[in-house]
Amino acid sequence: MSTKKNRSFAVFSLFLILPLMFLSCAPTPRIPVAGKARGQDMLTLLPADTSAFMVADWNRLVNLKAIQKTIEEEKELAAYRKKAEAFVNLTRDVFLVAVAVAGDMNKPAENAVLLVNLKYDRSKLIPADSQQESSLEYYEGIPFFPFIEIEESAVGCLAFLDDSNLAIGSEKAVKKIIEVYKGKVPNLLTSKEKRPYLKDINMNSLTFGWLTVPTGLFKAEDSDNPAFKLMEKVRYLSSFTDYRQPSYTAEIKVYADSRDSHQKIAETLSGLKALGLGLSGEAPEVGQALNSLEITSSERYVKLYLSLKEDLIDGLKKIIRERMVGDRAVQKEKTSP
Repeated sequence: MSTKKNRSFAVFSLFLILPLMFLSCAPTPRIPVAGKARGQDMLTLLPADTSAFMVADWNRLVNLKAIQKTIEEEKELAAYRKKAEAFVNLTRDVFLVAVAVAGDMNKPAENAVLLVNLKYDRSKLIPADSQQESSLEYYEGIPFFPFIEIEESAVGCLAFLDDSNLAIGSEKAVKKIIEVYKGKVPNLLTSKEKRPYLKDINMNSLTFGWLTVPTGLFKAEDSDNPAFKLMEKVRYLSSFTDYRQPSYTAEIKVYADSRDSHQKIAETLSGLKALGLGLSGEAPEVGQALNSLEITSSERYVKLYLSLKEDLIDGLKKIIRERMVGDRAVQKEKTSP
């Protein structure tokens, strides 16, 4: 083989090997450390039987100009922020937030949990063991507070997993998270059933989520409704949202039982989009938003993709506010004597 051919073969081999090297060097998801964690690291705290979750890059989200403006305009949000910042700086010290149903979707109250990745001083929140009046309890060596009890059952608990992570939820949900944290129970990323769907999600985005659709959710009283019959075939939903100046993007993937179902769902959604466009004459911003909505189907899923610029979103917010003011005025007229 000539020297020139040898060099060509070497270059070609390098192009094949380099991507594999980069993939193998990608950080493995791990227990999240405040200031260093990525969104997917939050999934290492959730059990394998988690049926729904939403993860948010809180630090990036809350520091967006649009969010800051909303907080300043809404007095209630500004007041809540002031109270919360007596304990932690929401724009500086909170990094990631996850809301999940850590178990059966049909029992959300007992399985719902909030995970917060942040920098905080545990010594200021956890009382010393010598304080006899403290309601602090321990599970697997992890301290937690039951702060809401109904009929001697803790429906609200706060667990201090470590210096970077808090878990808030029912006693059952919090203890389940502790078991995952201690390695007693497999985490969500180890689930063979869910892994193919999780790979479809952009976990480097502003927010991302996944949902197992409960059986019977779309069953309507009118069983002849074709739209509801079609939606009964949906098994899972995944989503992500992101921001790249000057646009916000959102993507939803719908997983049904077959390619045929995906095609029919896409056709139904496209029909609804066309109907919306026909009714958006008085609100051109709504028409622009619907026109930017892309609906496609494949063997694996139906994909809905939307990209909106900030000025268009501001226009949509204005329309919503005006409608809300108008609705309140109408309601007031109806209730006045």
